[in-house]
Amino acid sequence: MTRKTFRMTIAAAAATSCLVAIGMPAEAATDPTPRPIRISPPTEDNSFPRAFGVSTLTPTRNPIGANDWSCKPSAAHPNPVVLVHGTWENAYNNWNGLAPILKDQGYCVYALNYGNSTGVPFLNGTGDMIKSANEITPFVDKVRSQTGAAKVDLIGHSQGGALIRYYANKLATPGTVDNVIGLAPSNHPTTLSGITELAKTLNLFGAGMTVLNAIRMPAAAQQADQSPNPQAPFYQQVNGGSETVAGINYTVIATKNDEVVTPYERAFIKPGPDSSVDNITIQNVCAVDQSEHLSLPYSKNVAQIVLNKLDPADQHAIRCYPQSPIFGSTGLIG
Repeated sequence: MTRKTFRMTIAAAAATSCLVAIGMPAEAATDPTPRPIRISPPTEDNSFPRAFGVSTLTPTRNPIGANDWSCKPSAAHPNPVVLVHGTWENAYNNWNGLAPILKDQGYCVYALNYGNSTGVPFLNGTGDMIKSANEITPFVDKVRSQTGAAKVDLIGHSQGGALIRYYANKLATPGTVDNVIGLAPSNHPTTLSGITELAKTLNLFGAGMTVLNAIRMPAAAQQADQSPNPQAPFYQQVNGGSETVAGINYTVIATKNDEVVTPYERAFIKPGPDSSVDNITIQNVCAVDQSEHLSLPYSKNVAQIVLNKLDPADQHAIRCYPQSPIFGSTGLIG
C-alpha cells in the first residue's frame, strides 16, 4: 500500500466512524441500532438538480420504485405510500431519492403529477390549490383499488405537504388515511424569505399576484402571505377551526435553512382533539444536515425519520449523515 493510498483509507474510515458516532434518535427508539437504508449508486439521479435536469426531457418518468401497479402490500407494511410533489416540481425530480428507499424497505409506493396549469410538461403544481387537492382523490382511489388496501400513508413536499393535509382532512373517506407526513410543507402562507413583505413595502405585492395569476400559476400566489388581507380560500378552509382531524397521525419535518417556506416554523401545525402531531426540525435531530427546501426530500436523515413514522412498531435510532444544501443526495456523500 502506498502512502497516498494509506492516507485515503484512513480518511475514509474516519469519515465512516464520524457518521456512526454522530447519530442520534429523533424519538425514543425500540431498537438502538440505526435502520439500514438504501444508499443510491452514483449512476442514479439521486439529487434534485440531477433529477430536475432529466425530468425536463422526460417529465412523466416514474421515480425509481414508484407506480408498480402490480405491487401488493405485505402484512408488515399494509399501507401503500402516496407521494405528492411540490410547486414547480414533478414526481420524478421530487421523489427519485425517497421512493427507491421506501420500495427497498418493502412498501408499495406511488407518485402522481398534478396541477399543470401552464402547459409546460415538467412544471407541475402550479394550478389552483383546491383543484389540485381534488386531483389526489382519484389517484388514491386507484391505489386502494389496485392494491386492495384499506388505508394509505401520504407524504408531501412543500405545496404537496399542504395538499395532502387538505385531502386527508376534507376529502378522504374517514378511516382511509393513517399517516400524513409533510416535508417542508407550506401548511401556512409564506413570506418567501421576506419577498412578499418587500413587495408590500414597495406597493408591488398586488401587481405580483396579478402577474402570477396571469401566467396561470395561481398556486404560487395562493401560498404567499397576503396579510393583512384574507388568505387564499385554500388556507381559510384547511386551517379554519382545527388543523387536524381525529384518528390521523401528522408529522412535519422542517429545515431551518428553508428559503421558500419562511419563517420555517410556518410548516408546523397544531394538534386538534384525538390527533397526533409531531413537528420536527431536522437540524435538531441531525446538526450536520444542512438541507434546505429543495434537498430535504433527498436527505437520508429525513428518510430514516419517515421510516420510523410509517412503522411505529419498529423504531430505530437515526444515523446522521452530513447533507448539503441543494445538492444533497441519497448517495453515500450527500
